[in-house]
Amino acid sequence: MLIDAAGGAVACPERGLLILAYLSASGQRVVTRDKLATMIWPDREKSVAFKNLRSTLWRMQHLATPAGAVLSATETEVALGPISCDVSDFDGIGGSEESFRNALSLWRDTFLASADLPPGRYADWVTEKRRGFTEVLRSALIEAAPRSSDRSTLRAACAHLLELDPADAAVRDILQRVSYGPLLSVSPSVAATAQAEASAPQPVQLPRVALLPPAAFGSDPMLHAVSVAVIEDITIGLCALRSMTVVAPYTAERIRESADKAAILERHGVTYALDCRMSDQGLFTQLVFLPSDQIVWADRFLISPAGVLMQRQEIAYHVARAVTEQVETGRPEHLDYLAHPEAYYAYLGGLRHLSGLGLPEVRRARHDFRDALKHRQDFAPALSGIARTYATEWLLTARADGELLTLAERHAKQAIESNERLPTAHREVGVVKLYQGDVDESLAALDLAEQLSPQYADVLYSHADTLVHASRPREALDKLGKALALNPLAPDAYLWSAAGASYFLGEYHEAIGFAQDMKDKSPADRIVAASWAMLGDRKKARQHRMRALKANPTFDVDKWLSVIPFKEQWQKDLYREGLKKAGF
Repeated sequence: MLIDAAGGAVACPERGLLILAYLSASGQRVVTRDKLATMIWPDREKSVAFKNLRSTLWRMQHLATPAGAVLSATETEVALGPISCDVSDFDGIGGSEESFRNALSLWRDTFLASADLPPGRYADWVTEKRRGFTEVLRSALIEAAPRSSDRSTLRAACAHLLELDPADAAVRDILQRVSYGPLLSVSPSVAATAQAEASAPQPVQLPRVALLPPAAFGSDPMLHAVSVAVIEDITIGLCALRSMTVVAPYTAERIRESADKAAILERHGVTYALDCRMSDQGLFTQLVFLPSDQIVWADRFLISPAGVLMQRQEIAYHVARAVTEQVETGRPEHLDYLAHPEAYYAYLGGLRHLSGLGLPEVRRARHDFRDALKHRQDFAPALSGIARTYATEWLLTARADGELLTLAERHAKQAIESNERLPTAHREVGVVKLYQGDVDESLAALDLAEQLSPQYADVLYSHADTLVHASRPREALDKLGKALALNPLAPDAYLWSAAGASYFLGEYHEAIGFAQDMKDKSPADRIVAASWAMLGDRKKARQHRMRALKANPTFDVDKWLSVIPFKEQWQKDLYREGLKKAGF
């Protein structure tokens, strides 16, 4: 960006800014036209590149300071005028604490980060400059650490440098010395792993972790400040570990503010993301394994104005410990992802389609899961995903097609054979057993799935759905509440199940409310029609009955209730009563 003496932005062609940056930061205040043209427009014919250079210089001829034009040119050369560049802050970086802070702030924004760099020589020059600025900052950090009292700035610098090079022992030692409290200790197993990797001929790519601070919430800025400080404390602590690389707090905040967090996380190569949110109930945290989009851990912590220091330390300890344990225990999955990224990408595509409940989306998801199996035949998450699509199709079509359940069970068991500790595979077995009428075996499978992953919202939802059919709707609604707390932007299936639980509790308005919150409300038309009928509103019941029959003209109440599993007869009777009153 070009800025005038008053601090205002000055309009300048983008390639003109690249010329100014090169002349200012390269140390060559005069450069030949030939060199500039071929560097800035490397993909053009030489005559076109010269023409583009002439045009750019002509568009910049009005740009001037009181001391003269920003650029001057002859037939053969281009010279820099009387302007200054902020990279000069690196020249006096060791002079004072303020100069070090300024240089750190400049460096972490990354030299020409937002520019569309020409490929080839110019991009190579920018890369070399960034590397040089990093070396200057690192040397200044090592020099400043023994005498600086600004521990916060030193910690921030260490976190950024370790983000680039987690094996930098000198920077790690400084971080240990300037931290406010003891950092996380490395377990013997992790230390042994790190030592083995250090001596291995080919280094193993470590999992990358990003802890995204919560956005501002509510009217109490102190609580938000404490929550942000907690996440920064944890981030700094994790930087000391050798079992992972950690995105520095400044970068994590930029990711959190982005409109497309998923794309930026992928661009940064992040394996685990800790998503943090503030609410009236405190600080909510959930750790997501991004390759499979799976929530592997979640918890909620109360933060109050009283005793914030104690809360800060306790929360930091629990979250840091959970993140460390999940990353270390998830190491096989991370290495598997590195070995088969195409399978994971196809699998993620299937998961995105399954976020809805429409039949076309379910079948597209199955296609993506099958694509994942082309890259790895025994890929358990994809096998489990296929099982889920068949079970969901059985439910949506309401035709009692036993072949769909057979296929679902076969793929779920294949997933368990491939990975017996995969919670989604046991979950799918539980769902199939429910639809096959074996409620007790369904509960056993889902209980095992929940033991394997107690914080996995999808497992809690399926467990709750089986409790509805097991004639325990109140327990189901409680478990669904936990699932919705872990996954506030929940799939429609959670709300559909909550509508069913509410119906069997006689809470018909609540059932309708859950269904109305669904993005695609059509799968819940039958339960909404029955709810309005039980409330005595036949007009609204008829509207939803007509919508349900439009989607499934062959629906038959008695045939459907003969196959839908309910442990106790009163549930079938209550559902039949509502559907019949609605006109089915």
